[in-house]
Amino acid sequence: MYDKVCNFCGKRLSEFYQTGMLGCPHCYKAFEKQVLSTLYKIQGKTFHVGKTPYNLSGEDRYLLSRYKELISEKERATIEGRFSDIRGLTKEILEISNQLKSRGII
Repeated sequence: MYDKVCNFCGKRLSEFYQTGMLGCPHCYKAFEKQVLSTLYKIQGKTFHVGKTPYNLSGEDRYLLSRYKELISEKERATIEGRFSDIRGLTKEILEISNQLKSRGII
């Protein structure tokens, strides 16, 4: 059987059917035709809303979002063997992490 895969995170459609969970926001587009009606039944929405707390300011939301993006990028860089990129990503992750910690977000 053909098992569709999200090109961004590598999650398989069969995993969604087993767990009811998608791997990333890009999965919504990758598996759109297969999962929209199921997603609507499960969560009342057909789009990714994430787990960001609602009480964050705009700057805090940006920092948290950027932090998550950088971690994902570092994971991709590691998998792809882009070691020269990892150092810079690690430095930026640490800087944002310290800001988020000082604000009591993480």
